[in-house]
This record gives sequence, C-alpha cells and structure tokens, in this order.
Amino acid sequence: MHKDEVQKHIEKHLAEGDELIGFFQATYTPSFWWFFLVGPLMFAGIRTYFIGVSKQGLYFYKLTLMGKFREADFFKYDEIESAKVGGGILARPMVFRFANGKKLKVKGQLKGIEKIAKLTPEVSDYIRSNIATP
Repeated sequence: MHKDEVQKHIEKHLAEGDELIGFFQATYTPSFWWFFLVGPLMFAGIRTYFIGVSKQGLYFYKLTLMGKFREADFFKYDEIESAKVGGGILARPMVFRFANGKKLKVKGQLKGIEKIAKLTPEVSDYIRSNIATP
C-alpha cells in the first residue's frame, strides 16, 4: 500500500484535536521456533502494521494478509509502560509493553522503495522521548 494512501487513512481516523507526527510500516514475525512446530505455515503468522505517532499517543493499524486495514488500536503514552528501540540496518527492532500486560515486538522499516512508509529518526526520537524505557 502506498504511503500517501496510508497517511490519508491515518489522518482520517485521528482523534479530534490530535496531530500526526509521523508513521511507519512495521512487521511482526513469529519466533523462529514456530518453524519446527508448524513448518512453512509459520510464515502465515507474519503481520504487517502501520504505526501512527501522534501528539496524544500511538495508533496501531493491523493489516490483513491481502493488505487491507483490519484493526486499529490507540494507546495514549501513559498507557504504554515501555518502548525499547534497537538498532538495525534495514529494520529497527522495537518492543512495546502496555499497561494491560500485552507486549508487541515489531521491526520498523528503515530502508526500501519510495512508496513504503519508513521509520525516520525524528519519529523514533519522538517515541523515545514520550515513552519511558525500562
């Protein structure tokens, strides 16, 4: 999905009075150990997210296998206990821990073709500055 279409979708679903800082594409991949349990079906567990960073919090848009928007979750910054942002060349690993006990491990896209929404240093710094790290 082209990043301009994604930006329109995210801006259309922002809460009233909220302002979009940036957004990026991220991918969740199941642990490699699942390959030994279910074989190549493990790759059906790969999920793509678009994460919108706004002044009030983070928007997590989960895509279907066909690339359409399915679910959206919004977490204010005080509802996110911690966010670890690692280093990487092509993708940056990120771990979000939420106040409800859930955890999400994704890899934010850093490089790629022009139409893909990438994680910029400004957006990464904004996430780090608004969410405490453990």
